[in-house]
Amino acid sequence: MVQVNDGKNGHLRRITTGVDALDQVLEGGVPQYAIVFIAGPPGTGKTVLCQQALFANARANGTSLYLATLSEPVFKMVRYVQEFSFFNANFVGNDVVYGDLGTALMRDGGPGVLAVLDALVKEHRPDFLVIDSYKVIREHFPTEREFREFTSELMVRLSAWEVTAFFVGEYSHEDIWDQPEFAIADGILYLYGTEEPHAQKRFLRVMKMRGTGYFSGEHFFDISRDGVTLYPRMNPNVIGAYEEPEGRIGSAIDGLAAMMGGGLPMGTALLIIGGAGSGKTLAALSLVIGEAQRGRPSLFVSFEEDASQLARNSLAFGWNLDRLKEQGLVEAYHVSPSELDLDRHAIIFKERAEAIGARCVVIDTITAMEASAHQPGKYQSYLWAIVDYFKRVGVTVAMTYESAAQTELPEAGVNHISFIADSIINTKLTTRDGELRRTLTVLKMRGSGHDKAVREYIIEPPRIAIGDVFHEPKEERSSELK
Repeated sequence: MVQVNDGKNGHLRRITTGVDALDQVLEGGVPQYAIVFIAGPPGTGKTVLCQQALFANARANGTSLYLATLSEPVFKMVRYVQEFSFFNANFVGNDVVYGDLGTALMRDGGPGVLAVLDALVKEHRPDFLVIDSYKVIREHFPTEREFREFTSELMVRLSAWEVTAFFVGEYSHEDIWDQPEFAIADGILYLYGTEEPHAQKRFLRVMKMRGTGYFSGEHFFDISRDGVTLYPRMNPNVIGAYEEPEGRIGSAIDGLAAMMGGGLPMGTALLIIGGAGSGKTLAALSLVIGEAQRGRPSLFVSFEEDASQLARNSLAFGWNLDRLKEQGLVEAYHVSPSELDLDRHAIIFKERAEAIGARCVVIDTITAMEASAHQPGKYQSYLWAIVDYFKRVGVTVAMTYESAAQTELPEAGVNHISFIADSIINTKLTTRDGELRRTLTVLKMRGSGHDKAVREYIIEPPRIAIGDVFHEPKEERSSELK
């Protein structure tokens, strides 16, 4: 069996589930010789997870048994699993052995199942065993007492055989609390799905795991040709200090760093609020360019412009994103709003930032994240977790938010997220002398002095700069007071 932890220093030996992120959730994998129930409704990925674990074991020179009861015929299962990249035909028959318990169950009941199991274990000496489905066995016992006695006897034999086992079953969440087999199980992984407007979403919870700590809560996963990929939820810490790297982040916009008292303090969070066309994206991008000019890499996450469009538009100001990308100083990562999934992409943002050693991360715009969250409160929770994570490792975060109104102060709609920001900038479209003008205001900067004036924000390619204090015409101001 794949050993993730060798058991030294008093720790239990661990085995892999075949899913790296799930091993991390379990703090190193499943404790060796544990009996774990893989429970959940139909179609949630229970069998795929088990097959993935079987072949991970085989790759490490272990031997596994997959035993069907009365669910799917073995030949059908083998044909199905061939579609996954983890499948290796060379393992089948020796390292991964498929067998049947259904015939013995129908003919001889519980004693027949135990006899077949005993013979198969003696023949193949497996490290890992899967029974799919265990719930079907329950249905062939006339009384609850007889089933409990069978389960207890099976648990004792598995311990004597020193086999790690997964018992699969289409159990409901209520079954986990009511059925006696779960009381004596070492572990319970519960898989379930929810129906979103555009697709099914799958989640996994560790309900129980003796001999190890684990990361509790709801973890998103998807199933592809590579099998199960788990995206553990991001968990904001509520204790401990943030890293506070010295220095400030500059800007490629002439005059913006000066407005921020010399630049944005590193390792903090900035929120740039403004209406459509007010220059939010350019203000955020200017921080990335400023970092690149100092040789520090950044990640720019966009939900509107893809990398090529962003690079093309930036050239008008002399910002060559393609060259900076080649130098490893900028990565532009685009996600279509229709494909945005907070559970998946929060982890992807983190991984991509880590991969390039980013010191600054821009998210443009978090309005798209808000729209993609179908559960109330989930958006704020994930946003807080993302910002919390990056601040704790000393990475600066800049986020844009599209305001519905052209205001100089945050409207009620952004108050629920403004608390996560150390600094807030407001960009605004207005008119003067019959012409469209832009303004920029630094509304707040925690722990730092800043320019409090409303200044003209000049975007006239190739020039982009902060101008003089902006004074609205008296007649416009007086009309607003009426």
